[in-house]
Formats: sequence, structure tokens, C-alpha cells
Amino acid sequence: MTTKQVLLLTATFLGKEELLSCPYFTGEEQEISADDKKELELLNRCLNLIVGEIATEYIPIYKTKEVCFKNNELPLNEIDDNIYQIAKIEDAYGQSVKFKIYDDKIKANAENVTITYTAFAEKCNLDGEVETFNGRMPDRVLAYGTAMEYSFISSLYDDATIWESRYKNSLLVISQKKHNMVMPKRRWF
Repeated sequence: MTTKQVLLLTATFLGKEELLSCPYFTGEEQEISADDKKELELLNRCLNLIVGEIATEYIPIYKTKEVCFKNNELPLNEIDDNIYQIAKIEDAYGQSVKFKIYDDKIKANAENVTITYTAFAEKCNLDGEVETFNGRMPDRVLAYGTAMEYSFISSLYDDATIWESRYKNSLLVISQKKHNMVMPKRRWF
């Protein structure tokens, strides 16, 4: 989904009719006014705060990478500049490798390994895309969160608590693991 879709929904939720008629949303070839540009940038910063919060606290973004250790050490920046936490390290045979992190380096008794880690979400820009968390995040929930952050920043605390309630309840439903329940086998006595 695009940043424009989320910000359009957010502006609708917040009742910002004058912002909805700006060229950014209408697609006209006019210059965006300074006030509208400032408002859009504030909404985009709020969206980035929400996407970052979701990626680190609710729905992690998992990535894997094959790397080589040198002298049992590997700098973290060789994995990814956007790394948040390391979930596991496995050797070529799929066996878990114990590791420790010291001063931006991973130390492990291994050579060629596959590292599974979580990453921060990419920053959104006004003409770009928004992280969808493997298609699990609807634009409505991101708009709720963006409206919440915007309301807190604008000192609209009553509105912010309403948006916070809607945002947190929606996140709770989305972040719950939904999987097949395995029932124990029946026993005959």
C-alpha cells in the first residue's frame, strides 16, 4: 500500500477537509502550499512512528542472510544496517549455533552460517510505499495509529485516547497468532 492511501484515510478520520483538497491527494499539477506541506510531513512522521512501533513491539519483520564469520567474529553492520534483534544462527546442517553480542560484533564458534533476525521497518516517504507486515496490516489500522500520534502531538488528548483505543484493539486482533489448534488424541478406556 502507498503512503498516500494511509495519509488520505488519516486525514479523513481527523476531519481535515482543507488538507484533503490539496494537490497531493487530488492529483492536480499545482504546487502544494507551505501549510499543507508542513501538515503532510507531520502526518508522515506520525506514520513512521507507528510503523516503527509495530515492527519492534507487535509484528516483527523477519529476515535471513547467509554470512561468514572471520576469527569467530562478525560485525553487525555486515548483516544489515537496519537490524533490530538476532533471532537465531544456524550452521550449514541446520544446527543452532550459540552466540554472544559484544560491541557491535557477534561472537560464535562458526564459519558459514544462516542468521535469522528482525529488522526495523523502512522509513516511509510521501511518494513511497508503507510496510504491510506480510500483508497482515490493513491501511485502516495504520491510519488509526497515525491519527493517534497526530492527536497526541497536537495536544488533542480526548481525540488521542479514542484513536489509541481503536488502534490498540485492532493491533491486538491482528497480532494474535492464528493457527490450527491440535487436539489431543482420544483415548479409549
